[in-house]
Amino acid sequence: MQGADNTEEHRVSPGERYAETYQINYLRCIMCGLCVEACPTRALTLTNNYEMAFETREDAIFVKEQLLEPPPPLGTAPGTEQGK
Repeated sequence: MQGADNTEEHRVSPGERYAETYQINYLRCIMCGLCVEACPTRALTLTNNYEMAFETREDAIFVKEQLLEPPPPLGTAPGTEQGK
């Protein structure tokens, strides 16, 4: 995460700072949940979505826009009986 300062001309959030760049590298994440506990706005959550296979290392780095997409319903992942 890379933070930036809010200004009166460019206010993104109610606080003094905001996350200008936000990425999660799932090759390094151990799903411990410490980031969820530390998040002051409860914007981060852990889900039951564990089907996370990547073809390249770059695919494992999620940016803010990807993280805002809701996960698919359980049992509907591509390659499963219901997700065909």
